[in-house]
Amino acid sequence: MENKIKNSEEYLNSILGKETSFSLPKNYFDTIENAIETKLAEENIINENGFTAPDNYFNDLENEILAKVSSPKKETKVISFKERVLKMIPIAAAASIILFIGLNSFVFNKTEELTIDSLSDDDIEFWLNSTTLHTNDIAIVLENDVLEESDFYFSSLEDENIEDYMNSIDNTSFLNEIN
Repeated sequence: MENKIKNSEEYLNSILGKETSFSLPKNYFDTIENAIETKLAEENIINENGFTAPDNYFNDLENEILAKVSSPKKETKVISFKERVLKMIPIAAAASIILFIGLNSFVFNKTEELTIDSLSDDDIEFWLNSTTLHTNDIAIVLENDVLEESDFYFSSLEDENIEDYMNSIDNTSFLNEIN
């Protein structure tokens, strides 16, 4: 019965086709508490800024930057390669003279003469083993009267050593040496 009363809110809304002009967003009452607490916390925060800019700072800033950037270009000093080389020539000459004197006094000023007596027996044996000399070559160079047994004192061969050597080597090597 109340639904059909002419002055009731529902009856008027049904005739006019409108809903009430007052409405709440969804979940309004669920989130209102958090919104109020946030608003109160924001009001308690001090709104002072710790940083301040000097007066007319932003008016003069552009002119100051342009003054620093567009400073007059300085002339750079160019050192040519030719000048550097010409400066190094006396230093190179002095170094070469010192090197020449040092090498002559320390390295090339040795008065030792090399003789056969100054060579060790091992050096002579190495040279004889490394060169391909035949007995004919030695006989041509040295005469028979120069060769004596005392000249070969560094090699002492005894009969027992010769026999041991002959027994230790393979007989086929003798045949190869003959050919």
